[in-house]
Amino acid sequence: MNELSSLAMAVSTLATLTQSFSDADMEQPWAWGPHKEGVRFALIGTYHELQELAVKLHAERGANKTAVHHLLAQYNTAYQDLQAILIGLPDDLYETQPAAGEWPVRIVLGHIADAQRSFFTLIHYALRCLRKNTKLPPTLPDGEVERVTGPRDKFYELINKGSISDLRADFAALHQRALHEFATITDDELQNAQSLWWEGTPYNLYHRLIRCDAHLRQHTIQAEKTLAALDHRPSEARQWLRLVYHALADVEGACIGLPKLGQAVQVELASAITARAQEAAYLVKGAHEVITAVTDNDLPTLTQLLQNNPALANARAQSGLSALMTSIYYGKHEAVQALRDAGATLNMHEAAAIGDLERAQELAGRWNGYINQVARDGFTPLQLACFFNCEALALWLMEQGADIHAVAQNPQRIQPLHAVVTNGNLTIAQALLDRGADVNARQANDFTPLHTAADNGDEALAQLLLAHGADRAAADGNGRTPYDLAQAKGHAAILPLLAIP
Repeated sequence: MNELSSLAMAVSTLATLTQSFSDADMEQPWAWGPHKEGVRFALIGTYHELQELAVKLHAERGANKTAVHHLLAQYNTAYQDLQAILIGLPDDLYETQPAAGEWPVRIVLGHIADAQRSFFTLIHYALRCLRKNTKLPPTLPDGEVERVTGPRDKFYELINKGSISDLRADFAALHQRALHEFATITDDELQNAQSLWWEGTPYNLYHRLIRCDAHLRQHTIQAEKTLAALDHRPSEARQWLRLVYHALADVEGACIGLPKLGQAVQVELASAITARAQEAAYLVKGAHEVITAVTDNDLPTLTQLLQNNPALANARAQSGLSALMTSIYYGKHEAVQALRDAGATLNMHEAAAIGDLERAQELAGRWNGYINQVARDGFTPLQLACFFNCEALALWLMEQGADIHAVAQNPQRIQPLHAVVTNGNLTIAQALLDRGADVNARQANDFTPLHTAADNGDEALAQLLLAHGADRAAADGNGRTPYDLAQAKGHAAILPLLAIP
């Protein structure tokens, strides 16, 4: 099964290079054909292509598939499912006992491999007895497992002391041997070849092969529970890789007993998957470098990265924010311009934060819901336009029905009025108050807008807020009034305005 092995190797390469991708990395800029939804399509596209290939190979094979081929395909799917959850498993998690009386993954995997040696031998022995028409009893002779699958001492040393990669390699060799050697079992042999183990009654090969599958499933679930208990839960990347492995198993299942089926197309797809994996990994690395260049204010490196790959203008930080939004928050204006020059695509929140009214209007024309959409960091477009002093855009958003009472969905709990008082834009503040903004709304630490005006020594803004009913006596979370804050900052000129009558 060399061709299938090349396809499996390609999937393994994809898994190795992408299994550590964070959910933010899955959104790094990348396209699969017309699908420009990020690096996740390196995995989704692979899943799609493997599924399509499986359908074509099953159709090409037609009725040339026996019962044992179905049984082995089911077993192979269970095997590949286990491989998917073991991808990139750190050594410490491999060894760690999740709780008293519970097995670490090392023991789970060792038990699986040990049982599969016995299952393989039971099938192998039953076939030998039937095909040679011997009078041997169905009970396994002493030492049969070792004779068929190798020395027990060496295997137990591998279970107890070997690396996870060595144990998986040993298990993979036995698995491939089963797919190859058992593919010729006839329906009569499935029914009539029997072996006897600890159960006390002989079972035919239908039972034995299905038991291979069921036992793998049983302990795959156990391994999942162990990893969950160790807080090793699957990311989006790992969930998609699990589906990719399922699709690979479907392709392999179509070819059991016919290893040359679709040989050329499998080799071609393997090459495409390998190249895709390398491209995705390179792009994610570049995206991380872009974010580092932004946060370090390293404009030469940022410029070079964008020249090498303009798609990185849409790179994302691990916070989920774009490189552009990260630059805006860090106040890196040259980085903002470099990203825009390289073709960064603005969403509504980014347009609001830099005052790009034309882009905001374009997006709202596509879907009005963008007007009040909450960003990943919890802010609405109006809150951002207010905070970054983008007057024309803030006023336009209000005209479009932006929620002036929206509370940020993060610990800051700001409303648009809280955001605008940080920069003192009287025009935006007046428009908000005229539309009924709560002049005494509380944000984090119970700050009111008047607290911020006082802290900044902004007399004009304080007068505006007081004219609309701001409470001079409001205390923040530390018991301080606006007067207290202004006094502590030395804003003497504003103190008469804030004095409580």
